[in-house]
Amino acid sequence: MPETARNREDVCVLEGTAPAARVHALEQRLPGLTRGEGDLESSFARYAPVTHGTIPERPRTDHNPLNRKECLLSVTGRVSG
Repeated sequence: MPETARNREDVCVLEGTAPAARVHALEQRLPGLTRGEGDLESSFARYAPVTHGTIPERPRTDHNPLNRKECLLSVTGRVSG
């Protein structure tokens, strides 16, 4: 969500916040929105609780660290994912 906008010579600078889950989509849309001239700079600012909607879930992409044997075999490279 844009919070401030200012012009600096021939450049317009928008500043604001966005959920981390939406940054990639914005990066994909920016060239079309700006005729290829837009530039996106982003950085992580803070954690915030989910206050509406469903809590996002992400499936595990690595081995379970609570399964000692699986984890040790994965770290030593003896088991492929």
